[in-house]
Amino acid sequence: MLVFVARRFGQAVLALLGSTFLMYLAVFRLGDPFKWRGEKLLPPDTQVMLKAHFGLDKPMFEQYLIYLKNIVTLDFGVDFTTRKPVADLLAAAAPNTLRLTTLAIIIDVLIGVLAGIAAAVWKDTFLDALVSVSTILILCVPLFVIAFVLRTTLTGVHVLGIEVFPQLPPPFGVEVPWYRKVLLPAISLALMDIAFMARLMRASMIEVLGQPYLNTARGKGLPERTIIFRHAARNALLPVVTHIGILFGLLMGGAIIVEFVFSYPGLGLLFVGALGGPNIPILLAIAVLSLITFVTLSAVVDVFAAYLDPRIRV
Repeated sequence: MLVFVARRFGQAVLALLGSTFLMYLAVFRLGDPFKWRGEKLLPPDTQVMLKAHFGLDKPMFEQYLIYLKNIVTLDFGVDFTTRKPVADLLAAAAPNTLRLTTLAIIIDVLIGVLAGIAAAVWKDTFLDALVSVSTILILCVPLFVIAFVLRTTLTGVHVLGIEVFPQLPPPFGVEVPWYRKVLLPAISLALMDIAFMARLMRASMIEVLGQPYLNTARGKGLPERTIIFRHAARNALLPVVTHIGILFGLLMGGAIIVEFVFSYPGLGLLFVGALGGPNIPILLAIAVLSLITFVTLSAVVDVFAAYLDPRIRV
């Protein structure tokens, strides 16, 4: 097991080095961030001074090595526009995105897993057909369409005199609690993968339900509910657990669209605002932070899956 863990995290480190270099190369090709300020062309001597101040006068590979050193010390540079440390901007926005993606994963797993179990247990029935057709329809709708439809139809809606989802933008001077701000964006984000989760759980559950050991459990007189949830569903969850590591990376990408549509103050909205600069430190910091999170979680999920199923270690 220790050899598998060392090999898997070694692969994660190599993936991080290669991916960060490609991202740095891509952002480096965006051009000179100090050539223009708004619609004004900065004087050449001002451009040279700013490049020297931010270390952009060095060769690209040297800049990359310096950036790697700074990442280890959590120094992501300075915002070109406000001159604030990028780490402070990330510290303010990251908790909001973490709440959004975490709640979206919870909604995704709960509804997707239960729908997949129900479709597999009642295979070839109306419920199975309903789940199959619904998931196909959801998979065909782009995320930004889902987000726009939910924003235009549900924000500000009242049920029994209670505003379920806050109005966007909120009335002047009204402070909306974070747990009300995050609910509708999280539902929109969860719908991006909930259909795939349901189909994955259904296929895995159907395969497990055909195993002989479940007939043995029935022969022992165990209740059907115990057989389905304690034995079948538990073993069928392995592909779902593996998918969750990938899911977090997918949701981080989808969060950019959702946060922009709902004006949700997270990393995605910060990233979109930095694109107009181009504000290279913010773009790189968010991309690298997302990459580190995705690769690390993928490695952890693989190790956990290997712990559950020793065959994976081979």
